[in-house]
Amino acid sequence: MIEIQDLTKIYRLYKTTGDRLKEALSLTHKKYHQDFFALHSLNFSMKKGEIVGVIGNNGSGKSTLLKLITGIIQPTSGSLRVSHKVTALLELGAGFNPEMSGLDNIYLHANIGGYTKTQIDAKIEAILAFADIGQFIYQPIKNYSSGMKSRLAFALAIHIDPELLIIDEVLSVGDAAFARKCFAKIEDFKAKGVTILFVSHALSQVVELCDRVLWLHKGQKVLEGETKLIAGLYQKHGDAKVLDVTKVQNEYKELVEKKEQKKELPHQHTQGFNPNIRSKSRIEYESNGAKIYDIKVLDANNNEANLLYKHEKYYYTYKVEFSENFKKVNVAMLLKTNTGIALGGKELELNDIKKNTSYTLRWEFCSVLNQGSYFFNCGINTLYEGEKRVLHRVIDAYMVQVPPSRDDKANNFIDFGFELEVIDE
Repeated sequence: MIEIQDLTKIYRLYKTTGDRLKEALSLTHKKYHQDFFALHSLNFSMKKGEIVGVIGNNGSGKSTLLKLITGIIQPTSGSLRVSHKVTALLELGAGFNPEMSGLDNIYLHANIGGYTKTQIDAKIEAILAFADIGQFIYQPIKNYSSGMKSRLAFALAIHIDPELLIIDEVLSVGDAAFARKCFAKIEDFKAKGVTILFVSHALSQVVELCDRVLWLHKGQKVLEGETKLIAGLYQKHGDAKVLDVTKVQNEYKELVEKKEQKKELPHQHTQGFNPNIRSKSRIEYESNGAKIYDIKVLDANNNEANLLYKHEKYYYTYKVEFSENFKKVNVAMLLKTNTGIALGGKELELNDIKKNTSYTLRWEFCSVLNQGSYFFNCGINTLYEGEKRVLHRVIDAYMVQVPPSRDDKANNFIDFGFELEVIDE
């Protein structure tokens, strides 16, 4: 579907508009600009039916990549081949004629996209039902709110049978109900084998939808591969002021090797603990004044458990040792599904933490989980000069599995109780 080799996009940056004119008229070809590499020597490909996520901080080159693929801009160098028709959701509502009605804009856009009036007539009811903007469909677009434009644009784009769908941060538009409807439609496309390139800052959506992920940073590829592993590393390193790309790549390589070495046993087991069940996507931050250790789940008899049975009581527990004094810290935990969806968690504030003091943190819960694999996360943070400072964090710290139950149904939100024990003063 997409084949990219050594793709580079350079923008010329001038300090003043006069510098642009001076460069154009210079007989000596004097350079008055600086080159800005929006993308630098990128290699990337997609096969039919894949769903690939693109992540990265603002300015990493995500939007530039999408504009190159859709033909909005041209590359400076390198090759780009797109073998199928592209449907892009980059800026919802862009290109609408503000003087025309919403209905007329549907037919105009469809005609530009190569669809006949007869073809759109067959889809118009589905488009209008999805957009759900009522009688405003007969009003000029200039009278629409931004949310109404977004609803109409999304409804139009997804009903023209896309072969390659490109989505750039559009699931955050509109109200929660409409966003969920959009996400459900994308899941439907996934089930039908539509090829999708999905850009989002919402990592939970990326993990849930995408087969693999591409991480960009300052126009260059950091990693490409397993979605959950890379999403975890992005959480850990994505906000770094200076990203050590080599370190991140080596860390990813180690995680992949560990995953290949470990084999999970089937979910059913007669005991509450299976020593072969271990998190293969565990990512641990560097200690920064605190250290989390001894992470586990205990049953009601205080025995370690990673096979959880429905309606049984358990404790998620970890210990933390502080190597510095803190006025306030937040201790946190979170339970996620295998696809990264949060099911429940707690963040609590502790005051007057003394250096070299250790604590045991225990969260009590009753398992209401369906069959599957789940991951407990944990973290400690504080405020430093007005900004959040992560003292220690472990992603996918402890894996549990739940055998099938006769009353499996939709997962319920899990509420966690809390206990705190001071080990040493």
